[in-house]
Amino acid sequence: MNTHTFRYGNFFAALIIIFVTVFNSFGVAGDTENIRLPETAHYAKFAQLDGKPQAGNETLDALTFPLAEWGPLMSWKLFRTYYADKPLGAFQKYEMPANSSKRTRAELDYLLELQRTRTPEELAWSLKIADIYYNPMLINPADKKYAANRENLFYVGRGLGEWYRSENLPQTTELLSRVIHDSMVYMVEFKLKYARPRPYVVEPNLKVAQPLPHGAFPSGHSFGSFVNAEIAARLAPDRRDDLMNAAQEFAWSRELLGVHYPSDSEAGRIWAAEFVKFLFENKKFVKDFEAVKKEWAQKRPK
Repeated sequence: MNTHTFRYGNFFAALIIIFVTVFNSFGVAGDTENIRLPETAHYAKFAQLDGKPQAGNETLDALTFPLAEWGPLMSWKLFRTYYADKPLGAFQKYEMPANSSKRTRAELDYLLELQRTRTPEELAWSLKIADIYYNPMLINPADKKYAANRENLFYVGRGLGEWYRSENLPQTTELLSRVIHDSMVYMVEFKLKYARPRPYVVEPNLKVAQPLPHGAFPSGHSFGSFVNAEIAARLAPDRRDDLMNAAQEFAWSRELLGVHYPSDSEAGRIWAAEFVKFLFENKKFVKDFEAVKKEWAQKRPK
């Protein structure tokens, strides 16, 4: 393990509560045939808007996700990363829009429109997607969901075919488990740094089934899914577009539920690409990745 460490508490316990249902068959996530997906210009459109605070809204802009509501997260302990060893400052700056900004208002209006127009099928799909998550206990064999959690690692790449399964790719499973574990550590640090209030806190007309016990920025579903997709895309560059689209489905499902701003999703995507780029600067990761490449050469159908 690397000597680089981050501090985080029982955040993982909170995630387990939220994402407790793990689907053994990827098919239960539902077909996206009748699910709207965002246009390709979705995020670029919002990025053009002013993200700076508007005068006279000091109280709104001072609103953050209360540390007291992070619950178990405030009980810290040391945890080591396997590969990742860059400080948060190494990542490019992605400006979080102020609560009172024109960009945040436009994103909130967009989420309200999604809430108004989403179909029962889209809502059900989004809720199921929420449960196909990268549970951080995937590195702990003693956890009762251990096998199912590790199988979840292969959801983003499900379009690669039936061969792309945990039981068929042990070295890939181990690499992805460690990578996603590391990404969760970074996600905690990002969220604690920015402490962005959830959209439904800033806009009470947004209704959610269950408030979440941590800040919004960046989206963990977006960050983890794009990290996963970036790794798989380096192994199957011919399927990169499909893999990125699958990760985007994860990110957008959180917007459809009203729990993330589009800028949360976009920050997750941008930082995921950087996170994976940094991994390839780590000698241990590169060695393990080369072993996975050999495994794919043997297992992936020609």
